[in-house]
Amino acid sequence: MARILDIVVDCGHPAPLARFWAVALDGYAVAPYDEAELARLRALGARVAEERETLTALCDPEGNEFCLMRP
Repeated sequence: MARILDIVVDCGHPAPLARFWAVALDGYAVAPYDEAELARLRALGARVAEERETLTALCDPEGNEFCLMRP
């Protein structure tokens, strides 16, 4: 049987939409990051691809993109 591991949505306002989906999916936790978390990920090899008002987009060591949402 297949399982859904992640849902990715391209949106203009990720924090409110993430809160919506957290409730819709019965409690998936959405937590904002702080500068210490960003520094930890960069030390692991992530690089910042883009800074926006609501998020920081990063790339892992192979170039796969992921985002950290600002509070």
